[in-house]
Amino acid sequence: MNFKRIQWIFFVAFVIFDVIVASQLLFQNRFTISNGAQNKQAVLKEMTADSISYGKLSNTKPNAFYISGARSGENGVLAQKAESLKGQTTRFNNNIMISSFEKPIKINAKHPNYRIDKLIKKSGNVPLGKYYKYNQQLSDKHQVVYTQMVKGHPILSADGQIKFHINANNELTGYNQGYLEKTRILQQRMTAISKQRAVVWLYRHNQIPNNSQIRWAILGYTRLLTTNDNDQAVYAPTWMVNVRTKTTGAVQRLNVNAFNSTVIKTNSTTINVDSIK
Repeated sequence: MNFKRIQWIFFVAFVIFDVIVASQLLFQNRFTISNGAQNKQAVLKEMTADSISYGKLSNTKPNAFYISGARSGENGVLAQKAESLKGQTTRFNNNIMISSFEKPIKINAKHPNYRIDKLIKKSGNVPLGKYYKYNQQLSDKHQVVYTQMVKGHPILSADGQIKFHINANNELTGYNQGYLEKTRILQQRMTAISKQRAVVWLYRHNQIPNNSQIRWAILGYTRLLTTNDNDQAVYAPTWMVNVRTKTTGAVQRLNVNAFNSTVIKTNSTTINVDSIK
């Protein structure tokens, strides 16, 4: 049997198992969090008492999928499109294309997306730009982030992002780009946990410190596992929650699997297929 075929059979088996576990955990979570003093409203009051501030936390349960894709590198479509780029030099590192502009491009510091939205529409400037969307939450004064959109949600890792670099003169000097090609759905549409439930779950598991602020929470996809060659990967729907400590100003991004409420400590897990005999 073809080695790649074995890998994908294992992938599908893993996802089916995870979906089953997710369904069971979601039922248990609903019972635990909604029962007595553990209900969400009570937890939100506890958070307020602990000086944790937050805006509106939607209780809407969105739909999502497990998806797979190929990290487009030197042998992928991203490299092919890069051949027609103008006014820049490119190289690849770990399936990420690194581009440097020959001449910096001036942008508006307050609204950098105004200029970049026009820039990425031309394939001679940025390859495959039409598949990306400006992500204000992930951007800062040093870089502007555009995320690849898959089934209505952004890719929350470098695998599917364009990160534009900004210098002290508010000019773009280049960008790093990751692109997922051959994306596909691995299971039927499922209902994910709500933004409110994700935040409550993090708090109940001591992930959110006292005297802090929930700045934002977005639903997207993060890498769950990869093959040995690190090209093919499976991505899970994930709530990314941005938390800022009020005293020190320290910021952290916390990830929660949107199907089974697992707190994600790392961005990915690598499966060693050779060890499975």
